[in-house]
Amino acid sequence: MRGSVIGSGMAHLALVVALFLVRQPMSIVVPGPDVIQVALVDPSAALTPPAPPAPEPPKQEQETIQPTEPEGVKLETPRPKKPPKPQPTPRPVKQEASAPTLPSAQVGPSGLQGDVDVDTGNFEFTYYLVLIRNRIAANWTPPAGISTGGNPARAVVYFRIGRGGEVSAVRLETGSGVDFFDRSAVRAVTISDPMPPLPLGFTGGELGVHFGFTWEAP
Repeated sequence: MRGSVIGSGMAHLALVVALFLVRQPMSIVVPGPDVIQVALVDPSAALTPPAPPAPEPPKQEQETIQPTEPEGVKLETPRPKKPPKPQPTPRPVKQEASAPTLPSAQVGPSGLQGDVDVDTGNFEFTYYLVLIRNRIAANWTPPAGISTGGNPARAVVYFRIGRGGEVSAVRLETGSGVDFFDRSAVRAVTISDPMPPLPLGFTGGELGVHFGFTWEAP
């Protein structure tokens, strides 16, 4: 009886060993911990309630404005104003010939008369003009063989006298129509340079003189 028990146990052992060898190995998977994603949130932000959305402004109804006049209002574009035209500078009115500063008088050769006028008004130094007239008359000589047809010949010579008596800008201002007579008048003024110095009381730098020659054959 004991031998049958031992034999039965050996048979079971052999069966178990055979099953263990025949069975395929199985992979054992050990379940790991699940991965959970966590988002970090600022605690202060969680405590602040979200701001309520701003209310939308009420919609205004657009009123349609219709013109009172059917044609509308016409706007006129202003035209640019033209600049005023420059006014022409009025020319000085030529005054009528006034009496010379030093009236005509008989001087120099027989038949010659001389008068003196100046550009400066109210020239008070009459003695100085007498000196000029006598000096020029002494340097004038009537041209030989001159004939005026019985009429007096008159010429006016213009010149300027500087502070020291120097003569400049000599020119024939009014001709007599007799060439020889006009030349003699200009020559008499030219060779009278220099004149006496201007008076000390005269404040101008120079003096403009108009010397008139009037001659009638004796």
